[in-house]
Amino acid sequence: MLINFHNRGIVSFFLGFLLCYAVVAAYLRSKCYRDPSSIFFRPESARVLTYSSFRKAQAQKFGELAASHAIAKWANSTSPELCVAVASVSRHGFSYLKETLGSILEGLDDLERQRIYLVVFLAHTNQSQHEDFREPWLLNMADNLPTYPDDAGIVDLVRQLEIDGNYEAHARKQKIDYSVLLDECAKVRPKYTMTLEDDVIALDGWYHRALNALQTATRKTRELGRDSFLYLRVFYDGRLLGWNSEEWPLYVELSVALLIVEIVILVVIRWRITAMRKALTLSVILVLCGVCTPMLIGLFFAAGRNCMLPKPPGVHLMHQYGCCAQGLVFPQRQVVDHLLPLYRNTEDNHAAVDTFLEDWANNHDSLRWAVTPVLIQHVGGKSSHGAGDQESGSLTDDMPFDYSFEMNDPIKLAKEHKAWLAEIREINTKQFE
Repeated sequence: MLINFHNRGIVSFFLGFLLCYAVVAAYLRSKCYRDPSSIFFRPESARVLTYSSFRKAQAQKFGELAASHAIAKWANSTSPELCVAVASVSRHGFSYLKETLGSILEGLDDLERQRIYLVVFLAHTNQSQHEDFREPWLLNMADNLPTYPDDAGIVDLVRQLEIDGNYEAHARKQKIDYSVLLDECAKVRPKYTMTLEDDVIALDGWYHRALNALQTATRKTRELGRDSFLYLRVFYDGRLLGWNSEEWPLYVELSVALLIVEIVILVVIRWRITAMRKALTLSVILVLCGVCTPMLIGLFFAAGRNCMLPKPPGVHLMHQYGCCAQGLVFPQRQVVDHLLPLYRNTEDNHAAVDTFLEDWANNHDSLRWAVTPVLIQHVGGKSSHGAGDQESGSLTDDMPFDYSFEMNDPIKLAKEHKAWLAEIREINTKQFE
């Protein structure tokens, strides 16, 4: 009878555990639907452009204003703090460029805008092929609209690459395009150069967050005993930060270690505390360690890494899983000493510019930082080189995307931006007193 009572106790405990387990699973289902590594991931909800749509509307309104009114530009009196370099290629009747540039500039105070040099390169030998060629808003937004160098050899090469139009041609041409952008930025000697793709949306306050992150990256670089870093990443693909297969041996080791520690603790309690021996029978320990804990570990991993172990806000090294090239900020020393010669001289046609750069960085042990949360979102669904084309330009599952970006609160961001501007003005006022 005592055995039956004990068995009923185990059954009751396990049923209670299952009830709690179901409640926790339901909670995680409601919380983790934005994590692509989660079993609860709901792409139809997670990929909805909530904050991005808000910024798109602001960007479009700013673009309409820029089409008919002169707006603030870089103050030519000093070198800019940041050169923003954007290359854009025709998507055959579809363009994100107006929204991209509008989101970069919308909300900037004149004080901020005058410290930014904006270069927009319509990367065609015949720029009239681009949908936004000579658009009034583009002429008013950009500080510089370069063309390919007046070099017959380069122009003929690019023209042939445009005709070929395959992946190898795109990979080769992309590096030439980047060399044009970086060269134009180098002419005004900025402190940093930020390269952006033409299908991104920037959040309100991206500029001051980028500057703060760059200061942090510089400090952390020195703490590591290094004098420079290659870049600060302002966007990364949230799909690549899950439970990566290369790290599964570590996950298994940690799970086994947790079970061993749990078993040791329970056995010690049973051995040292006489009153617990009746409750902590071997059957109970078996259920706890052989059933309950493995179920909890399984739920932990099933819920997804981004949900259970999100990256804390700040600046972190990101030498792996840092796709793609939507937004990178380079110290100008890196641009002049390494990137410009690298892109100008290479004849590589096998790797896109992001992969090409990562391979070079790995070979040279370069530091690569990333800021969390990201400062821009990738909203492009229609490729400029034939991959994943969508007639409507809508997002698809194979496009880089940061799911946390859409949770931004526009009111909080606006307040943060306003507070930073007030602080900068106060500092400037004290300097002139």
